[in-house]
Amino acid sequence: MTGLRCLAVLPTALSFEVDDGSIWAADAPRDVWVDGAVVLRTDRNVFSLYDLRPDTQYAVRVGTDRLVVRTAACKAVVDPRAFGARGDGVSDDTAALQAALMACPPGGLVRLSAGRYLTAPLFLKSDMAVELREGAEVVGHRDITKWPVLPGVLPDAEGTERTCLGSWEGEAETCHAALFNLLFARNVQLYGRGVIDGQAGFDTWWNRSFIAHEKRVPRLSPRGRRTIADARLGVEGGSTERAEPLGGWRPRLIFMVECEQVILHGLTLKNSPSWTVHPLLSRGLTFADLRIEAPADSPNTDGLNPESSTDIVISGVDFAVGDDCIALKSGKISMARRTVRPTRRVRISNCRMRDGHGAVVIGSEMASGVYDVSVQTCLFINTDRGIRLKTRRGRGREAVIRGLNCRHIRMEGVGTAFVINSFYWCDPDGQTDYVGDRNPRPVDDGTPAIGDIHLSHIDATGVRHAGLYVLGLPEQPVDGLTLDHIRLRFDPDAQPGEPDMAASIAPVARLGGLIANVRHLRTNALDIDGQSGETLTLENVTCLT
Repeated sequence: MTGLRCLAVLPTALSFEVDDGSIWAADAPRDVWVDGAVVLRTDRNVFSLYDLRPDTQYAVRVGTDRLVVRTAACKAVVDPRAFGARGDGVSDDTAALQAALMACPPGGLVRLSAGRYLTAPLFLKSDMAVELREGAEVVGHRDITKWPVLPGVLPDAEGTERTCLGSWEGEAETCHAALFNLLFARNVQLYGRGVIDGQAGFDTWWNRSFIAHEKRVPRLSPRGRRTIADARLGVEGGSTERAEPLGGWRPRLIFMVECEQVILHGLTLKNSPSWTVHPLLSRGLTFADLRIEAPADSPNTDGLNPESSTDIVISGVDFAVGDDCIALKSGKISMARRTVRPTRRVRISNCRMRDGHGAVVIGSEMASGVYDVSVQTCLFINTDRGIRLKTRRGRGREAVIRGLNCRHIRMEGVGTAFVINSFYWCDPDGQTDYVGDRNPRPVDDGTPAIGDIHLSHIDATGVRHAGLYVLGLPEQPVDGLTLDHIRLRFDPDAQPGEPDMAASIAPVARLGGLIANVRHLRTNALDIDGQSGETLTLENVTCLT
């Protein structure tokens, strides 16, 4: 064992990560000792201890590694049932829950006991913790008229637009409030063994105000059929229609704006109307030991999308969603023109990603840049793409991806293991000759840049479409790409599919690798077998020995 670290300190819970080189889980369960007694046996690399006492010291040992950690203090415990919450799944508990949240003193804990709490959107404040105990379930109203809207921007006293509030896919837009909203808050913990369920469905949110986005070119199942979502929405390849919202764009399950020091831990988050967790313009965020789920055919149900946010830990999260599992973003160019706020210093470890479009994705809305991202000891299963970088001309000169380090990752049954796509086909303004032209264009204020990308010790089996698919811009090649100890094996029964979305990308099956427009490519120990045709095709590439 090489290390035991504490991820999250809560009033009544602690979360830890074991770093011993295993991916997601160990081969055999480990004993977890607390104060000299075994309290848990688990094979998970990220685990949690619950039902602890506040402001109490605990000695935790796994193997030979030992940590002494003190739980957070708790000034007071607030029970929403004392404010009239019923928790029967039928009564509207919105007012009682919100009253309990507002009554909680700084340093206090709002504790939801077992029950089913039906509610409209709730708003948290600074210096508080909210615990959903085992058996507690917070469910969103299926009546969409009960979800208020957040304006895209807030004006100052002179009426000048100043502060971003509502957001939709990288722009300041009016959107419905999330089920849990953290607005301009700091030092907030939302945790426990309970469930937060948005109760979205195709009869409510998922058929409403839908931008085709990924599904302009219909997403194919592994057997080559359109998904149920595409059929229900009537999406055809090449559609550019932008549906207008009714009141506002679809809400998230948890939405944060300009927050600091937030912990989201332990919960099961499911059936969000759109992105499940969306931190915007925030910093100091920890997401640990969560389960995030939505049907595989649900639209835009990304798992966790930090946008223009910094100092982020994502560890031990189990994803099974309908879109990208993790997507790192920093807004479209309209947001970058207001203020350049990159996403920086993100650590992703010991996560499991299943289904969805991409496991770990950067872009495509990243006009302020994404820097210093580490992805390690993660497991990807049946995602359309594994590691995916997507951008295009027009994102802007500040749209820089630099410092991505991915290592010790296992992939099973992915469509394409690794993608860099500088011609990403999205939105009406993305489907133009300017974006799609494969010939060099002048470098201008709209030209993005990618560089300093390192992949090492990646093992992908059952790859369907392509192992490596890299399209840099001819006028701005990817600058620095290292492929070290990459093992790729292909599904012998794979049917053709698109390795990524861009004009003129033809469906392929078992393509070993295409790398185009890259400076300073370094390769070591590439092990590619079972491909159809050439192992690796290089176009306009300079290599380092």
